[in-house]
Amino acid sequence: MRDENDMSRHRSRISVGLLTVFLTAALGLAPARAQGKDVRMMLDWVVQATHAPFFVAQQKGYYKEGGLSVTVDAGKGATNVAVSVAGGAYNFGWVDMPTMVKFNAQNPGAALLAVYISFDETPLAVVTLKSKNIRTPKDLDGARIAGGPGTAVHDTISILLKAAHAENVKIKWLEVQPQLFGPMVARGEADGTGGFTNSNIPALLDVGFKLDEIHPVKYSDFGVDLYGIALVTPRKYADENPEIVRAMVWALNKGTIDTIRDPAAALKLMKTRDPMMKDDVEKVRLDIALGLTDTPWVQKNGLSVVQPARLQRMIDSVVDAYNLPNKPKPEDIYTEKFLPPIAERMVGSAKPN
Repeated sequence: MRDENDMSRHRSRISVGLLTVFLTAALGLAPARAQGKDVRMMLDWVVQATHAPFFVAQQKGYYKEGGLSVTVDAGKGATNVAVSVAGGAYNFGWVDMPTMVKFNAQNPGAALLAVYISFDETPLAVVTLKSKNIRTPKDLDGARIAGGPGTAVHDTISILLKAAHAENVKIKWLEVQPQLFGPMVARGEADGTGGFTNSNIPALLDVGFKLDEIHPVKYSDFGVDLYGIALVTPRKYADENPEIVRAMVWALNKGTIDTIRDPAAALKLMKTRDPMMKDDVEKVRLDIALGLTDTPWVQKNGLSVVQPARLQRMIDSVVDAYNLPNKPKPEDIYTEKFLPPIAERMVGSAKPN
């Protein structure tokens, strides 16, 4: 009789466990709590509408629901963010993946791991004015471009030049603070800026240029098929803190879907954080960012679903462009192990909160 009772209780525990797993997947519940852990997150750049998913997640309590207390700080360029995260100053960073591949190849002992891809397509571009007659990478020879070492385009420009057969092009890089990018172009001190389309196109709008006066030389227009910005963390941190990483990814994914589903609400939230933001400029910024996030591939397959062959091509192109001595393996660059179920990453099936 005792054995039967024990078996009955055992079956009940199994049933409750299975029910919990089912409800978590079906209802999009938070993963196991990370027990009130403090987390430091570094963005790629100054806080803009592009970063709305992080602050939507904060406003709606997704970090808290996962047991996290998250501080989100501005960044100063992809390479600088990678260094800060690898060095332990931050637990997570938002870094474009080509920069991360290069960083890992050069720093195998301090490698980072992408745990969630936000931008399915790369935002990398040299943003110029149509009046400058810079239409291709070859036209950049001798051009004065704002954006020095530590910024994504400066540190990955060889990929674009190699793809466009323009390896001999010499660019005059102007190392200045990001806040000066737009003003320098407006004053005629720079011919363009190097960076992300979602940051640098609005920067020119902000100083009075019109959209039809701007011409971005996009990496993607010249055969460079790269993934964009990803949430990254040190591999050691991920191994030692799986619950924290899983909770952070879950919250960012929720915030991303909410932003895609209701960009107007996301813009309103960002405006409350910085009343000086210009509504029209930030709308363009967010539209560009969401276009890179909610791509046709994502609409069909879900957020942060990686194509292995495409990931390998990206690694190969970075290593080849810089003649790097080490080639990171795909599993050393990106992992799916911390992602929520695919059903929770389908934008079209998401229910607005």
